[in-house]
Amino acid sequence: MAGGRHRTEKPGTDWRRFALAGTVGLVLAGGTVAATTATAAVPVYFAVSGSTFTVTADTLRGRDAVQYASVASGTDEKHPVAVASIADATLTNLCQSSVTRTPLGAVTLTIRTGENRSVHARDLVIDLQRLDGDLRFKQVRMGQDASTLGAGPRAQQGAYGQQARRLDIDDVKVRAWSVAAATFELADASMSIRPGAHPCA
Repeated sequence: MAGGRHRTEKPGTDWRRFALAGTVGLVLAGGTVAATTATAAVPVYFAVSGSTFTVTADTLRGRDAVQYASVASGTDEKHPVAVASIADATLTNLCQSSVTRTPLGAVTLTIRTGENRSVHARDLVIDLQRLDGDLRFKQVRMGQDASTLGAGPRAQQGAYGQQARRLDIDDVKVRAWSVAAATFELADASMSIRPGAHPCA
């Protein structure tokens, strides 16, 4: 989520094209566009070239979680990341936002689930810059060689790694470079783009 970009399959939609294609027109219109779906289960890859984005949730309940240090390559630079991989994850009240700077000002792309609705993700991989929340591990092993971890993308030999059978986080707040998943199931989800900086809080 070492040497170069760690090797992770990222099937599905690249939201960068969608966000940037609509940015200027939306700012000129001064409005908000929203799309709502009942339930979607799709492969997903979300990344913003050269910048991080925010993900928040009330809770995360995960199974077979691993974490290790790595280096991710952007379009013009490399940056250290903490790769977090969760085989099966459920999040409640998810909000994901990305603020894009344009010559006409900031524009925010936001994806939300319905209130008190959950998101189910399979083979979730996050390139983390920062994670805040109340964490609880079960059956955890720390200080393991990352290349020997039992789940997640292949890691560099000798890198620090840890893994847990269960990972529970409350009051989740993440700054990430990218998020990938084999499937994402969102119930009562909405996506909007509007002028200004409105990151998930």
